[in-house]
Amino acid sequence: MRRVYIVGLVGWALLATACAKKDSFSIEGALTNPGNAQKVYLLELDNNGQMTPIDSTFLNEDKKFSLTAKSEEPDFYQVAIGQQTFLVIAENGDKIELKADLSRPGGNYELKGSDEADKITEYNKITADFSEKNGKLAEEYSQKITADVGSREQLIAEYNGKMQTLAQPFMEQSMKFIENNKKSLTAFFAANVMMGMNHDAYEKQLIDYSQKAKEYFPKNKAIVSFAEQMQSAQKVAIGSQAPNISALSPDGKTIQLADFKGKYVLVDFWASWCGPCRQENPNLVATYHRFKNRNFTVLGFSLDDNEEAWKKAIVSDKLDWAQVSELRQWDSPTAVLYNVSAIPASFLIDPNGKIIAKNLRGDALNQFLEKTL
Repeated sequence: MRRVYIVGLVGWALLATACAKKDSFSIEGALTNPGNAQKVYLLELDNNGQMTPIDSTFLNEDKKFSLTAKSEEPDFYQVAIGQQTFLVIAENGDKIELKADLSRPGGNYELKGSDEADKITEYNKITADFSEKNGKLAEEYSQKITADVGSREQLIAEYNGKMQTLAQPFMEQSMKFIENNKKSLTAFFAANVMMGMNHDAYEKQLIDYSQKAKEYFPKNKAIVSFAEQMQSAQKVAIGSQAPNISALSPDGKTIQLADFKGKYVLVDFWASWCGPCRQENPNLVATYHRFKNRNFTVLGFSLDDNEEAWKKAIVSDKLDWAQVSELRQWDSPTAVLYNVSAIPASFLIDPNGKIIAKNLRGDALNQFLEKTL
């Protein structure tokens, strides 16, 4: 009986020790090729969506460092050194090990010490391959543009087309990773990576995932915000009825999307101040003239707030289709209604008012129209 009691005391002592160690998490790092960088920061995502330093230290002689912080729930952090940052997901009790070679930018780092650490390392392998290939492609076209071997607009359109082709297997792998790891915060990170690319083919899956993620992590503000954003996106998802648009043309007349019922309409969100929009306009002009006699038209919606700049750009870029604007930039109710957070953005609407494609440009748009009209 006494022996059992002693074992019990030992057990309680061990439990107390374990509890004491779980009031924080630690990150032990080892770097190679850090260059002149000496100071390491641990950054936390604050309530305003900004990364804020919560701990810092210097590399020791062996290029190692140690950081600590507290988090009762698993959350997102970044380890920052020099110009590079590394994603870490941690909560109290975690002992994370980070290894990184600073001569290899991007997702080339390894984490150990928790399930989330393992998943980040797994997803990094997916991103690293795509980043390397896309980096080479971008460098190739940057050199072509510098060497002036073709028109800038044509080269950019070529690059975008090849990048989309290159991105397709990456997007498929990312979506598969998300579906296999729905209860992981790393899956949410992967979803955010996809959201920064042309994710329209996976929109429904991402919308479904966002609602599940909100159930799994109801206290995580970033995920709750993401779920709300995706709920808004659902209103203009492919297959949905396009909300009506009603705004003023340059000459002050009211034009509505409903005016074009019975036609295929490309609603093009752009602005005179948007460089990528202006670069894409010559391609859209060519597409418009190619298909305008096949029950197709374009409705331009500008996010300008300067009426003269808007009108001047229409004339300069030879935009012969209907144009409207609320002249309120990002405060435009129509932009909010269509969940537009970046431009150029476009929605292809069929004769019955249904959204059938989004954000198609250049050859991809031409091929879709050739097949559809």
